[in-house]
Amino acid sequence: MMSGPPSSWDDYAEKVRQQVPAAPEQLLAGYVQWAPWIAIVFGGIGLVFLLVFSLIGAVLMPFLALSGAQGISMGLTAILSLGLAIIASAIEVGGGYLMLQRSLTGWWLIALGLAVSVLSNLIGFSLFGLVIALAIGYLHVQVKPRYS
Repeated sequence: MMSGPPSSWDDYAEKVRQQVPAAPEQLLAGYVQWAPWIAIVFGGIGLVFLLVFSLIGAVLMPFLALSGAQGISMGLTAILSLGLAIIASAIEVGGGYLMLQRSLTGWWLIALGLAVSVLSNLIGFSLFGLVIALAIGYLHVQVKPRYS
């Protein structure tokens, strides 16, 4: 057994899984079958659109620089946001692919994405998004033993 942070995170996820009420087996089986595909498809669509927006941003960046410091600040914020979103979409595609192979690494990648989504919804005060992310997280924790 490994020691250090990965083991403690696994232990924490297992404790959470044992404390929440069990979901119906058919729902869990459907999640294991379809969640990786949904992550791959939406992650891929996100990558395509984000790359297009990045190209548009690159074309418009010189015009933002003409507007002074505020324009440059907006441009840098956009570049940072797009860069992080591209990384998140790539992680989603990779996590979905690894989940198809029943890899625990894929499970953790998608769990990381869900954690970021929960935090983002908390910071943005998005109750609907928070409820959806927590519901998906609930199912995600329930299926952890099916991945190795």
